[in-house]
Amino acid sequence: MRVLLVAERFRPQPGGVAVAAERNARNLAPALERLEVLHMVDHLPPGASETREEEGYVVHCLGRAAREEDSLGLLEMAALGLARRMGAQILHGFYARSAGFVATLAGRQLGIPSVVSLRGNDLDRGVFDRTGMLHWTLTHSDRILVVSRALGLKVEAFASRHDAVFTPNAVDGNLFRPVPAASDLGPEPVVLFSGEMRFKKGLFPLLDAAARLAPHPVRLVLAGGVRREAREAFRAFRKDHPRARVLELPQTADPRRLAALYCRAELVVLPALWEGMPNALLEAMACARPVLATAVGGIRDLVVDGTTGWLFPPEELHLLDQHILRALSRPASAREGLGRAAREQVLAHFTPGAERDRLLDVYRSAIRP
Repeated sequence: MRVLLVAERFRPQPGGVAVAAERNARNLAPALERLEVLHMVDHLPPGASETREEEGYVVHCLGRAAREEDSLGLLEMAALGLARRMGAQILHGFYARSAGFVATLAGRQLGIPSVVSLRGNDLDRGVFDRTGMLHWTLTHSDRILVVSRALGLKVEAFASRHDAVFTPNAVDGNLFRPVPAASDLGPEPVVLFSGEMRFKKGLFPLLDAAARLAPHPVRLVLAGGVRREAREAFRAFRKDHPRARVLELPQTADPRRLAALYCRAELVVLPALWEGMPNALLEAMACARPVLATAVGGIRDLVVDGTTGWLFPPEELHLLDQHILRALSRPASAREGLGRAAREQVLAHFTPGAERDRLLDVYRSAIRP
């Protein structure tokens, strides 16, 4: 099969979509006749392109324009040209907003099946987009993939489609595994958040919890920093709560460093307001760490409350500090047992090989006469 993957983001760009798109490309390439990736970047002039060879596939970067509709026009032109040149049999849009729309539109023009992967934000926030682009994409794509069962239910409600395929995220258990813990975070118990902290990830509940935890010997570590649009709120928090024990670490793509950070944490926390299926929780669980998260989106597909982690309802986000202290008060042996069960579940059900095989099955079904 020859596949053109149109991605919203791609490594080394930050974020879960970029991580998952790169992981899928790397794992699919050996099983495909040809795989090429197209995505937009900010460091190139509008419409300018760069191409690089990765192991087994090719990546095309396209400069973004100032206006979204101009960027979409550039992306469509590039997708049509690449698909024709490579003789693509599948156009796969990774993230429905922009990438999925363009893949579906180009596929219909070329008579090529389109596959659209819904990742979370693209549907959770996209349903409120008044342009109608998302609804058109979901009703005209040949196959829809969802990273959580909750997204599948929302597709049914929003687009009246009942054929969305559940394709959960995956993690490499050889890269993310129990390793010697990071030694540069001080002696206090560590509660770790991994990723770029922002509104949807629970920025304000987490900062409120950090302020309430100030009298306790607990350090909150933000491994991945704070996203640009949230930095002003974070600076204000720092000024208003100087005693809060919060350590901000820069983003890293090094899995060895990430694994060491996870293994230093007594608890990994994700107080998200909505989610697809977070890579950070998969990584933490693969490292056999106990996790505490809101029961939203794909988190409910991943974490079994009391068995592979702890869940609490989003309406209790204002009690996050109490949930953290309750988890930390559990015996170390109980937390370790939870972590071991989490790793076993990830290795059994959320592997890159399983993710690849699900995608290949969808591709085959889409091109079958």
